[in-house]
Amino acid sequence: MYSGGLKIPTISFFSGQRVFQWEFPCHPTDLVYFRKRIGKEGVMKILKVSIDLHGIKAKEREVLVDTTVQEKNITFPTDTKLYKRVIEHCVDIAKKERIALR
Repeated sequence: MYSGGLKIPTISFFSGQRVFQWEFPCHPTDLVYFRKRIGKEGVMKILKVSIDLHGIKAKEREVLVDTTVQEKNITFPTDTKLYKRVIEHCVDIAKKERIALR
């Protein structure tokens, strides 16, 4: 089962479930559509309600955010990808220097 970068126990905990669940509480794209529908003003209202709900504990001077499980639009270099780039770079140098390759 694809978890979209998030571990299911994490989703279970943050969605307020008391018992471990194997299924997602909703489809991951539903959250994206919801955020788009409510817009920036809606997100700010939810944030304000959350801050009011938690009182003084929510008004920290510094907030630490752990994004290690958050999806990111980056690719991590793999050995194969690096080898390919090195070979392409060497071929370009060989062409500039007029070196014949096999």
